[in-house]
Amino acid sequence: MLKNKKVQGILQIGLSLALLALLLRLVGLDEVITTLSNLDWGWYLPALLLFIVNIIIRGYRWYLLLHALNERPSLIHLIYLYFIGFFANNFIPSGFGGDVVKIVSLRQSYGRGTEALSSVVMERVTGLMGSAIIALIALSWNGISHTTNIELPLALWLAIVIISFGIPVAFILIRWLEPTQFITNRVPKLSKLPKFDKLGQLEDTVRRYPVPVLLQSLSISIPFTLSLILVQYSIARALNVTVPLAAFGLFVPIIAIVNLLPISFNGLGLREGLYLFLFGSIGVSSESAVAMSLAFYSLRFIAGMLGGLLYALRSVAQLLRSPHAKNL
Repeated sequence: MLKNKKVQGILQIGLSLALLALLLRLVGLDEVITTLSNLDWGWYLPALLLFIVNIIIRGYRWYLLLHALNERPSLIHLIYLYFIGFFANNFIPSGFGGDVVKIVSLRQSYGRGTEALSSVVMERVTGLMGSAIIALIALSWNGISHTTNIELPLALWLAIVIISFGIPVAFILIRWLEPTQFITNRVPKLSKLPKFDKLGQLEDTVRRYPVPVLLQSLSISIPFTLSLILVQYSIARALNVTVPLAAFGLFVPIIAIVNLLPISFNGLGLREGLYLFLFGSIGVSSESAVAMSLAFYSLRFIAGMLGGLLYALRSVAQLLRSPHAKNL
């Protein structure tokens, strides 16, 4: 299993490098570097601050879900774990590496791995569903108002519709039916699979979430997505790219959804191609579109390095408080 994950990680890194090399060759590396070198810090720094606010919003959404399970980690601790997750994502190929770190850290602190896993999954799911709903609304509005002339692939439309409606249906099935029991009644041998009982525990945990809490978590996805839209808008202005704010309302949720696909290393290469496809369709130059994506990735990287710094400071503080430190 570990060997397969290593191979998958190497393939993801290789794919990212290949896609970036291809895009930079088509667009022109010198042009992208020139565009980035003219970055307006008066717009980039607000984008960074907004991105940090976005992380705090994510932490609060996670906080609501955990407290619904009677788990009591503080909001500050959960925001700290989110920064640690970004730090892990800087070096772990899978975009879900940060989630694994958050789950393990929470389990070590509170000793309940199932609740930690469930809360992280539900936080991801409600965020994904919120982005998909906003994307669906924006796409529908674009079809009426013709904000852009872009023709999105049918597969992307289907993915957005499935996420927007499929996740609530799946939740209803898990909450009011017993899918695990239903399956094992018909295929008893499945219950003997390794860790199959964990699915039942996860299913039970999902049922513990009150509907009002889930709706509140979903509603938080609105300011979460809006803050991302403002981040992307600020990045565009920092690169002297003039794009209507409404276009970001259409594109950002789509980028957020596609960015979750565990295809390349943290979305690198895939995300730049998507920026080129989306923003290029409304007249943004190729080098500016790719530069926008790389500038946005730099925010994620900086957030990760802040997480690494926080982890180092916390480790030093714990070391100084330890009994061994007093004997030094």
